[in-house]
Formats: sequence, structure tokens, C-alpha cells
Amino acid sequence: NGDDVITKDKLLPKVKQVSKCSYCEHNSAESLKTVPCLGCGSRCHIDCIECTANFKGKILLGDDFFHFKCLKCTGGQERFKRYHLSWVDVVHITLFNLTHNPSARPNNASSRARADDPMSQFSSSEHGPQEYGDSRVYFHYKADVAKFIDQHWSYFWTKSRGETWINSASSALSTNSTENVPEDGRFESGKAKYNKNGMWALTDDLRFPSSYDSPQQQKTRTIMYSFAEDGSLIELRTQSGNGRRKRRAEPAPKAGVRTTKKPRAGGTPTSTNSGSMVGGSSSGAYLGGAYGSASNLASSSKRVSRGSKREVKSAWSISMWPDIDNPQGPAHMSREETHAAAQFVIESDRLTVWNDKGYRMAKASHGVETGAWYFEVDILEPVRPEYNLRVGWSQISGELQAPCGFDVFSYSVRAKPSTRFHAAIGSPYGEEYAPGDTLGVLIYLPALDDDETQDLADRKWQPGERYRQFTYSRPETQRPYNADTELPPLPVLAGSELVYFKNGKCLGPAFQKLYLGKYYPAISSYMGGKAKVNLGPTFKYPPPSTWHKDMSVRPISDLEFTLPAPETEADKLADDQQQQQQQPTEDKQSPVAVAVKSEVVSVEPASMEVETQGPAPMEVESSEPAPTEALKSESLPTDHMPQEASPIDAMLPPLDLFPLPDIHESMDALND
Repeated sequence: NGDDVITKDKLLPKVKQVSKCSYCEHNSAESLKTVPCLGCGSRCHIDCIECTANFKGKILLGDDFFHFKCLKCTGGQERFKRYHLSWVDVVHITLFNLTHNPSARPNNASSRARADDPMSQFSSSEHGPQEYGDSRVYFHYKADVAKFIDQHWSYFWTKSRGETWINSASSALSTNSTENVPEDGRFESGKAKYNKNGMWALTDDLRFPSSYDSPQQQKTRTIMYSFAEDGSLIELRTQSGNGRRKRRAEPAPKAGVRTTKKPRAGGTPTSTNSGSMVGGSSSGAYLGGAYGSASNLASSSKRVSRGSKREVKSAWSISMWPDIDNPQGPAHMSREETHAAAQFVIESDRLTVWNDKGYRMAKASHGVETGAWYFEVDILEPVRPEYNLRVGWSQISGELQAPCGFDVFSYSVRAKPSTRFHAAIGSPYGEEYAPGDTLGVLIYLPALDDDETQDLADRKWQPGERYRQFTYSRPETQRPYNADTELPPLPVLAGSELVYFKNGKCLGPAFQKLYLGKYYPAISSYMGGKAKVNLGPTFKYPPPSTWHKDMSVRPISDLEFTLPAPETEADKLADDQQQQQQQPTEDKQSPVAVAVKSEVVSVEPASMEVETQGPAPMEVESSEPAPTEALKSESLPTDHMPQEASPIDAMLPPLDLFPLPDIHESMDALND
């Protein structure tokens, strides 16, 4: 009809549903296979609808998520299309059928005889149906619910299965349970009521899944599919604009303003008002500045909005905050507004953290991009009895006003009940941890290839830029075919994983194939949950020395940035000798240069002997730069030398470049 595109339902006049089929005129209140007409409100039997005659047996019980208009309302041309289903809808339909249709249960006698799970993807020590005394029928989230969804996948969607789809189903159960939604929770947890881990039941097994939709949800349901004659889904075409795709989309410049191309990260170090970057190091430490990130650049440090809502985004994109370099100094839990929510309490030791009310997050000051890294968290007595905690890793873009694991940029494990979270999807993992326990967290990020290294460099904040969000995008052609619409465009780092340890006991990998990024140790606290972070180098329960045989496990404390050690006098003499040996040929023809060079060679043992017998202050080590740093191996023109210079004098700069008071002050500082 020319209108088969993905659309939102228009606001229809409110029609009171009638428990009477407009086809057979019989009561439909007792039937579990009905669908309401959007025109007259009659709840019609699926078996009576003419356009479903070839596939009416395939439609599941309780499923009425259809855009339907009956014969009477359309003048003889029925309309029957599939709405988009969320994970909550799919899980609810699944439990509805498991409860009311025993033959559809994947773990009945005939199904177990077929051995239709060769990969043991849905294996479990327990499965449904189980009854525990409250008249409800319980099923296991993996052995029953996930297996049913897997068997009926093409009934719900045309997209391919993601790697974490079972976690999505588990999260739908927990987030819509009576624990989290006491007033109108859909699902009852066997773990909460009877300590039956992984078992779930419907709160009201006669209530259709669609009855939980709010009025707003009912108005905005999206039509996604039409049906072929055999009942298979036909995805409706979508309208998508074409546009330039780029990894980091900067806001469009204002009219009449000329822009210049900014240098890539990792290029020539630049200077700012905060100080000069040390060498070409990527540590980000600035001499004269206390912090090597956005925090010392006034308003640049504040998180600001992305700008106009009219900014055109790629069809496959995500908003991110720029990465920042690690600061100078030891690692700690950061109070910077790029790293911690304003409500989060970070005590004076910069390691003890807690939050008074709802979930918030705080991150460590130093992050990692590759390698095997470890830190510990001691669980302390909470401020409130109803506390909770989440411990994990987060990128700089992880939402601070939410728990760790809320979005695609962070991963975490909750204290009670023990649940792993990523992208707001939770699933059971490991063991609960409580006050007195020590949780170890290890992240393994394999070595990066050139493209991955450049990708991270492109995400970095550049000194002088305003610190603001940018749009990270990839060409639409790179999106996997039929991928989940919520799949972010972030590359996956093959071989990466996140592993937890409880009191020294390894709990196994919690997450694998992490998204590429720079990760920071992260803590989320709820209602007074309190913890103390140990970033190393000494741990209560030391981790394995290596991970995957070839990668040394390092503490976060190793990320501390320190200035280069002062160069000794012996190093200076050796450098001067090497530079003079490498002078151009015309310099070597100078009689003075030749004489000096020959004398230097002849007195080298003496000069070394003199240095080893020199005064003790010259051997004192310090993290401060040496006062003669600027002159440490530069040769001077011969016209600056005294006329009767000795070989040793020829090797040293003139005394007028070393004001004596400065030398004494420096030596006093070293001695102190």
C-alpha cells in the first residue's frame, strides 16, 4: 500500500476493549489467544482472523502485541502487523507460555530426550516447573526461559543473537521483579522468597503482558514487521538519511569563523599556561600544574552539553567524553568532576569512599588502555543497613549519576545479590561480598594493533580545547547485519576480560570481549555502602604474577608518573665525550678541538676517580629536576672558553652560567 515503513502509532481515540469477538460474537474473556481491534475495541480470537489462517497455530499464548484492525473496521481488508518487542515483553510471553502450555516447556521428557543443547549453553542443575508453596510455577532463567527464547527466536525478531542476549533476558527479569517494582512487579524471584537461585515465576499468571504497558507506551508502540503467508516476519523498510560518517564528529563551525586542523594526539608536545609537557611522554603530566587533565584549565574541565539538538548524528553513533591523560603523582580515588559524582564522599585518605543516597559512581585518577592490572577493595561497615555496592571498571564516559555497569562504558559486580552488570543488563555471578571481605579486580587488555592505538589517540582531549562531548561514529556499512539496535559502534577488544577474586579465591571471568577504551577502577555506592580501595603495590591477597602466561599483572600504583632521575656527573662526562667524538669533520681539524679531545681521553680515568671520591651530597637522589638540567650535555662554542683552559675546564660550562646562591639553595634542598 506504499505505507509499509516503520512508523509510530498515531494517537487513536480511546476505545474501551470489549470481551467479545467481532467475528464469532462469542465471549473471548477466557481465551489466551486474543488480540484487541484498534478500531472497535473488540478482543478477537486469533483463530477467527482471516489473514492469520495459515499461521494461527504459531502465535503464542498471551501475545497480543499486534497492530490489528478487524474486517468491520477496515471495510473488508484486515490489518495485522507486529509491534516491536522489548526484552521485558519477550520474557513475559515466554513465562506465560511455560506456565500455561506444558507441551511447550523445553525441559519436558521429549525435549530432554532430543539433547538439543549440544553446547551446554542452557545447562543448569535445576529447571522448572517447580512449586514452592505460593501456588506459582517457577522456571529457571537459563534452562527454561532462555532456552524457550532461543527455540522461538525468529518468532520474536529478525535480528541475530548477540553474545550477551541471555544476560539481557536475565536483566529483564530482575529489573521488573517485585523486589525492584513493589507496586506492580511482573516477576517473582525464587531467590528472594525461597533462596532458589535463578528461579522465576509470574506474579499474576493470568494477566496479559500488554496490560503492564503505560498509556504512553501504548501510544508509541512501533510497527516493525509484517507477515508472510507462512507467518514468518518481514522487516519493514526504514528511512535513514545519508551523511558523512567519521569517527569523531566535531560541532560545525559558526559562519564566518575559520578553523584550523588540530594536531593528532601523541604529536609534538605543546605548552599551556599550566606548564610544559614533559618530553614526549603520554603520561600527561605538566610541570607547574598539579593535574595533567582538563581539571587545571578552568571551565574546560566542566562537563557541558553537546550543543544544539539539531546536530546531525550518524545512523550508527554514540556520544562520548574525551579521554584525558593520567595525572602526575600517585593513583587515588579522584574528586575531579570528570571522575566522581558531586554527591560522592571521598575521605581525606583519597581511598575510602561512600555515598549517602542513590547510586553514584567515582573513579580512580589513573586509567589503563592495555596490559593486566589489579586493585583490591576492602568492604567496610556501611553507613546505613540498606546499603549496596558495585565494584568494577569504567571508561571516562561512564555515567557518574548512575551505578557502575549502567551503560556500555562500564562493567561491575554488585554486592548483594551477587550480580554482574553491563549496559544495565544483569545476571548472577560469583558470591555475595559483605563487610570484612576483600574483593580483587583484574582487567586484562591485550596489546593493541595500530588501528586500535590510533582509535584511542583520536578520542583524547587536546590541551586548549573545550572539554565537551563528541559523537563517536562508524560507517553504517560496518554495523553487523541484523545487529541489535542498541549495539554501540565501539570496537570489541578480542581476548580482553575482567576477573574477580573474593578473599583470594578466583571467581572466574565476569566479562569478556570488552569494548576498546581507557578503563579506570570504579566504585558505586548505594545508601551508605562504604569501601576502601587499595591500588597497590602491597595487597592483602596478591594476584597471580602473570595472566595468560605472558602478561605481568601490575598494580594501579605502577601508573604513578615521576620525573626522570637526575643525571650523575659520570653520565655527563660520558655524554660530553660521545658528542665531541661525533662532531663534524671540519670541527675535528681545529687544533684546539683536537687538543681538547686528546686531553679528554688521557685524563678520563683521573676524572672518574675524582668523582667517586667527591662529596656525598652529589650522590643524593631526588625526584626534583637537577639545577643544571638545561645544560646537561650541550657542548659550548670555543670562544666561550678561557684562553688557558685545562682539559677538565674545557668540558665544563663557564661559571657565570651557575650563580652560586642558586647552587647552594639547590644543595640545601637536596640535603633537606
